[in-house]
Amino acid sequence: KNMSALDWMVIHECDDEEKPMQWAAEIHHPEYGKWCWISNTGDHFIVEVENCGGFLELAKCKSLISAKRWVAINLIKR
Repeated sequence: KNMSALDWMVIHECDDEEKPMQWAAEIHHPEYGKWCWISNTGDHFIVEVENCGGFLELAKCKSLISAKRWVAINLIKR
């Protein structure tokens, strides 16, 4: 799969004054489950997955593009 295969959706409930703050994509990962999220913390873009009813932070990136790239490289089965 290439990067365009990931269909990132903006989670509009988390928007900050019309500015997107969170994105989600289906990853169907054997260990991390169906979904992955990227959250804009202001300082970083955090990559998270669901884990034991909570969230597990997998990566902290400087930009949305680098966070999406991290997911494509590390969470998508080739």
